Amino acid sequence: MIIKHQHFDLSQMIVLERVVFQPPLRTDASMHGEACFLYAVNGQSILYAATDQDTLRTCEGVVMKCGQYINFWQPSQGEEPFEALAVHFKPEILQLVYEDKLPEFLSTSGPPSSRPIQHVQVDKMIQNYVESLVFYFENPSLVNDELVKLKVKELILLLINTDGSQEVQRILGDLFNPTRYSFKEIIHARLFDDLSIQDLALLTHLSVSSFKRRFKEVFDDTPARYIKAKRLEKAAELLKRTDDRISDVAYDCGFKELGHFSKSFAAHYGCSPSEYRSRS
Repeated sequence: MIIKHQHFDLSQMIVLERVVFQPPLRTDASMHGEACFLYAVNGQSILYAATDQDTLRTCEGVVMKCGQYINFWQPSQGEEPFEALAVHFKPEILQLVYEDKLPEFLSTSGPPSSRPIQHVQVDKMIQNYVESLVFYFENPSLVNDELVKLKVKELILLLINTDGSQEVQRILGDLFNPTRYSFKEIIHARLFDDLSIQDLALLTHLSVSSFKRRFKEVFDDTPARYIKAKRLEKAAELLKRTDDRISDVAYDCGFKELGHFSKSFAAHYGCSPSEYRSRS
């Protein structure tokens, strides 16, 4: 549930953004023609990209390239709401900020970044920057366009001067070039994650109906049958070669409930998971 959503804009484009919310919360975090710096003031999430994923925890920040993402903020034991900040980088915004004179590292193409999500080394300077954003969101009357531009410039300077800045510079220089993956690569990378058909359709940049048609063309099966079969195959393999608890095997293979896993396994292999293990 969203409790508070604030943003400061330039030319009607969101630049600085703050969201306060109660977990769990699953959001479409896809970015088309933009990238962003995302910081968890409080809370933990799993960021799913097409073939990659990362975890964002309290007081951690990431730079995310243009691409398809799902952000799943995890349930919390406490009652304190979660809070996240984002700074959006769009070509039009950067042109406004730098008055059409982009820094060399933003305008020069180099080797592509190795991952779509890059963790930022959060030092005292980044922490101070985050605190300043929170202050301005609490005092919005102090904010004007020039301040928004300065805050974008400030963050970029901080990012390229943090530890591990070489990779951050590569991702900043490659912000608007999404990495391309085939449909099959995305599906195989996400087989065992807690993602719905709607989530998978989003990651492949398709509507649900188009996703189902494409899935049938590529795998000659429905998504539900194919994914369940692959999860059961992995479970059978783990039961043979590990001593992991059956509940852990079920979870690792994408099954939320042990009862559902046991029933599906028995229907597929003709015996229970424990019997299958004893025969192996």
